[in-house]
Amino acid sequence: MDPDRNFNELATRFRNTIYATARGRLRLAALTQDFADLNVLTPDARVLDIGGGQGQFCLALAQQGAQIHLCDISQEMLQIANEQFAENRLPLHSAHCALQDVDNAFPGNFDIVLNHAVLEWLENPLDALPILAQKVRPDGWLSLMFYNLHGHVWRQLMNGGLNDPLGANPKLRKHGNAPQHPLDPEILQRELEKLGFEILRWRGIRCIHDHMPQKVRERVGPEALADADLAYGLKEPYRQLGRYVHFLARKRH
Repeated sequence: MDPDRNFNELATRFRNTIYATARGRLRLAALTQDFADLNVLTPDARVLDIGGGQGQFCLALAQQGAQIHLCDISQEMLQIANEQFAENRLPLHSAHCALQDVDNAFPGNFDIVLNHAVLEWLENPLDALPILAQKVRPDGWLSLMFYNLHGHVWRQLMNGGLNDPLGANPKLRKHGNAPQHPLDPEILQRELEKLGFEILRWRGIRCIHDHMPQKVRERVGPEALADADLAYGLKEPYRQLGRYVHFLARKRH
């Protein structure tokens, strides 16, 4: 059995190669647009970022007045998050713990719970959903982003992986950052509805970018590509091809 993934040794690489790239900027732009469209953030909102890593997105929420609580299994990731908040002179309540132990670190529930790009690294992803659900107050929000099964399969097929479309990209596997468990959005939607949530935003992230040849991306330019990706990421059937899916789900009373 594979253990839940810890990114201690990849913290610097993530900082330099993921969040500083067009892919990372597109991810953050999509999350920002979704939060703005649905007016998720309220003044002084209590936000819990579970598996928050370096805290890029919740830092932006803190700059808008949110009270941020962040936990991660990687001590190195937490150190970077604390440094970034300190540089911006913003408070951060951080804890070094796994998702399964979050209630001990941060008791009670929150206005907004973030869980971004975490589930696909867990040995049993669906087991995490009740833990996330209990941390959201009634009428509160769950922001769930996960590695999309359909986008993964399509990308593998386009790269010639006809015999093993569910397999990991060899380059990603070599560097240890191939997600272990791509997830089916329909299954997650059903499970969240059972837990009392209503999905109010379903977005595919990088539904165009990751499937477009590099030379074509260079020709159309980053701004036009980002605009198209953000627009088509909200439309069926194109959103199904996003490398990631973002759900904004509201908890019923």
